[in-house]
Amino acid sequence: MKRAYTPRTPCRIKSSQKETLQVYCRLRPTVVSTELSCVRMITDTTVVLTVPESAVNFRPGSCKEYQYTFKRVFSESSTQKEIFDDIALPLVQQLIQGRNGLLFTYGVTGSGKTYTMTGVKHNSGIMPRCLDVLFNSIADYQARKYVFKPDKMNGFEVQSEDDAKQEREEFAKNAAAGKYNRLRKYEFTRI
Repeated sequence: MKRAYTPRTPCRIKSSQKETLQVYCRLRPTVVSTELSCVRMITDTTVVLTVPESAVNFRPGSCKEYQYTFKRVFSESSTQKEIFDDIALPLVQQLIQGRNGLLFTYGVTGSGKTYTMTGVKHNSGIMPRCLDVLFNSIADYQARKYVFKPDKMNGFEVQSEDDAKQEREEFAKNAAAGKYNRLRKYEFTRI
């Protein structure tokens, strides 16, 4: 008895589909101005790696260069805002529209992953900017305070708007009377 096989249909990617994986490269500025870098940016999508003469595995006469291509290469002078606008902002916008997205950093120790993701006090990185956009964009989607009430069993109850309003007023009255001595305020600033 001969087996019949279903012919395999070729995988065709529609031109409207986006790439599922995009890899970016950010070049970190050298710490000391006299330090030589083994990475050189050729175009906005290509870098060249050259083994430095000071490397342990350097062999005279065998100077090899390795070329790597990325979705985009950010130079040493690229700003946090530029990187956020090109890489993370589209992901946050898609997240708000209900789509999934993932952004992670990868590299050797000291290559600038933490700086790119968190930044510094006056020059925020990707994460604080994403949270800022996210929290400032979801105001229309948020439920009013006290509509969702914890049921003390890792769940919640959905209250009517009237019940929630009554709890908000009761909380405000108790807070004004000084019954809650630990009120915390969270402040989000636009970046």
